[in-house]
Amino acid sequence: MRKKLGFQYRITVIYLLFGVCWIIFTDILLETHVKDALYWTKLQSVKGIIYVIISALIVFILSRRYAKQQKFIKTHLRQLIEKAEESDRLKSVFLANMSHEIRTPMNGILGFVDLLENTDMSSGNYKQYLELLRKSSERLLDTINDIIEISKIQSKEATLNVSDVDLNESLNFLYVFFQPAVKAKHLSFGLNNVLADEKLIVQTDKNKLESILQNFIKNAIKFTHEGSIEFGILQHNNNAIRFYVKDTGIGIPEERHEAIFERFTQADLTITKPYEGSGLGLAISRAYADLLGGEISIESKEGEGSTFSFILPVNSVEKT
Repeated sequence: MRKKLGFQYRITVIYLLFGVCWIIFTDILLETHVKDALYWTKLQSVKGIIYVIISALIVFILSRRYAKQQKFIKTHLRQLIEKAEESDRLKSVFLANMSHEIRTPMNGILGFVDLLENTDMSSGNYKQYLELLRKSSERLLDTINDIIEISKIQSKEATLNVSDVDLNESLNFLYVFFQPAVKAKHLSFGLNNVLADEKLIVQTDKNKLESILQNFIKNAIKFTHEGSIEFGILQHNNNAIRFYVKDTGIGIPEERHEAIFERFTQADLTITKPYEGSGLGLAISRAYADLLGGEISIESKEGEGSTFSFILPVNSVEKT
């Protein structure tokens, strides 16, 4: 591959070529049509002036173009630097959050193990500590799983395992699975399945589909303190099905709607302490949605709740 000449070399070559061609061409033209020596001298001066004007215009145009390119490069470079600095800051926040998410349940596990070693403990306290030990273990396992999944996604090692999936069965499983967590927060929980009377079988990755919906429901439970949570399925069009999770939670500012799906960020970085979780759920969900050929969208206003939707394209749906 040939190395491109620098600007200074290119403008010098153009200037010399133009000058040589101009002199040769005009000299031939004058020798052919002008016989008067005095007139010849005047025309040579005019020719020189014209050359200076034209060459000056060429130099000006090239210099202006070069200046614009340099300005664009500087602006683009500044944007890249700012983006890199922001990415580095978000990664630092993410690592601090991960450290918190790993240390907290681990300290809880070790602490409850020490308490359980007390043989004089009542059966009521024993059961309570066992339950807290189980919750700490589940929290730690969820954090580790999120880290593993986001690592697979970043290294492009996440693959699909396509099979026949009964959508009604998956929705009913999620409804039963999350009922205790919703009940513990005294929230209303509803499953809206307008296609419940039909057996819906689609070709997709069951684990990734359910993982997307689980992340939506987990977030709804986490950020909803009163009111209700509803999830369900609708026929989007002949070639797609829409899953949704709607809550009456704290909502998300409009300017953060896109940011919440990015890795190493959340709707509000200050919420990492009062709310448990790695903050990777939505980033994982979007990556899974892309793998499934689907699309995730959000409708939310701060203080008014949120609705997360996942549109899954399907080549065919078996209805019986």
